[in-house]
Amino acid sequence: MTFQRSSGLPPGITAAEAAAIQDAVAEAEGHTGGEIVAIALPWADDYQVAYWKGAALVGFAAAAGAAVLDALRPLWITRPAWMLLYVSCGLLAGAMLARSVVPFRRWLCGPALLDRRLQQRAREAFLVHSVFTTRDRTGILIAVSAFERRVVVLADEGIHSVVPAGTWEELARDTAATVRASGPGAGLLQAVRKAGGLLRHHGLIRRTDDHNELPDNVRGEFQ
Repeated sequence: MTFQRSSGLPPGITAAEAAAIQDAVAEAEGHTGGEIVAIALPWADDYQVAYWKGAALVGFAAAAGAAVLDALRPLWITRPAWMLLYVSCGLLAGAMLARSVVPFRRWLCGPALLDRRLQQRAREAFLVHSVFTTRDRTGILIAVSAFERRVVVLADEGIHSVVPAGTWEELARDTAATVRASGPGAGLLQAVRKAGGLLRHHGLIRRTDDHNELPDNVRGEFQ
């Protein structure tokens, strides 16, 4: 069974990168018993909590500034509406900054939340893309997210039986550095190539009657 290249491209992946990733998946599967699903996400969550945190942070700074201003030139009694407007603008500015400035929003989320949400989204994608349905349970999902600049690698039980624990977590950490430096397409391509090399290294041999069970093209989460 063969699959055609998808005409749609996930956000952050160029046509050349998508073709290279698909070729890398096909090459890895041609030499090993693994079935690799490569996914590129723009983000794992909308992180609305970051907007509230941004509003609270900048709003608090505006309130502190208003307090200093009031100490120097009292306005709360003579012009309370102006001071209320000052603080309200701080709240709005914080929410808008969190929405428009990606590094600021990422900082407001914090690494623990980013890790947790991407792990959750990757597990959902593992089910959506039927990675668990391969004959020998040798499916691998590699998910790269541009906003989080993180990578998650999830392997089925047939992979865990031959590849040592911690291998895929190390691969995810190494690939995340490439995502931050060169973008999600380059990171995903590196991860697929390394995953294929790891499968060969640990002896996951391709069976003579093996066939391509999952599409090779790089996808968005629900493509």
